[in-house]
Amino acid sequence: MGCPILPVEPSDELAARLARVKYIFTDLDGTMLAPGSCALADASGKASLDLVSTILDLKRAGIEIIPCSGRNRSMMHEDSRIFGFNSYIAEMGGLLMVDRSDNRWEYFCADMPYNPAWGYTPHECIEATGILDAFSTRWPGLLEYHNDMSTGYKYREVTVGLRGEIPDEEAREIIRASGAELEWSDNGFLGYISAPTTLELPEGVRGRAFNISPLGLNKGRGIERFCELRGIDLGETLSIGDASSDFLMADYTSVFFLVENGLRDPGAEDFLASHGNAFFTRGRIVDGWVSAMRCLLACK
Repeated sequence: MGCPILPVEPSDELAARLARVKYIFTDLDGTMLAPGSCALADASGKASLDLVSTILDLKRAGIEIIPCSGRNRSMMHEDSRIFGFNSYIAEMGGLLMVDRSDNRWEYFCADMPYNPAWGYTPHECIEATGILDAFSTRWPGLLEYHNDMSTGYKYREVTVGLRGEIPDEEAREIIRASGAELEWSDNGFLGYISAPTTLELPEGVRGRAFNISPLGLNKGRGIERFCELRGIDLGETLSIGDASSDFLMADYTSVFFLVENGLRDPGAEDFLASHGNAFFTRGRIVDGWVSAMRCLLACK
């Protein structure tokens, strides 16, 4: 595979880009966090403070970390509190916490018509289409609501989180046939399936996380809107992730890093070949994240 790897010593052009970075938009699961969403372990699961020490060094360098995840508000709010982050982007770009200390936030629905005056969340608007009932009937035992680490799917406000394993194109065809202004996205392979679950996946099938989102909504568009609200120069941004839903961040940030485990995504090679600002890191999940951030810090 001729994919561009993040060099130990970046070229002058890349080093200059990295030197400008003040904001990091990062995926969490499969990227920044170790297996089991742990912050005190390396990629193998062994106890490690590498992530914590790297976050501290980034803060000391004046670099802000902004998690950008499919997780819901309640999860992201607690994550950001524990790590000391002031902002986050939840639900695949659909909920923008601009300033946590001031509780300044907004829903972002991209190309799906939505008005807060309706009195419903975007999530409730999606439920009203009947698409979720069609999915449940079509794929019993193979698809279920993602229960967000036992906090429940009803805590979502913009998107619908699902997990299991079904054909992507068939899912998209059901959405197209409904006429609803929605889209289907793959949010990566599941590290584990939290209980309770109704899934009955075939042996050897790991399952993936999926999202049904407002049309045009993705992490990249969410970052673009977030930066508008915060007045952030996109030339000062970096993004990092592990799945196809993260690839879209590359179009809205100066540099994108793909942690090494992301290379197993079927679209990874074509994505890297088509984006001159994208590189894959040495190391899986948190190890790759730490390696990438150390490279960034070396350019400061």
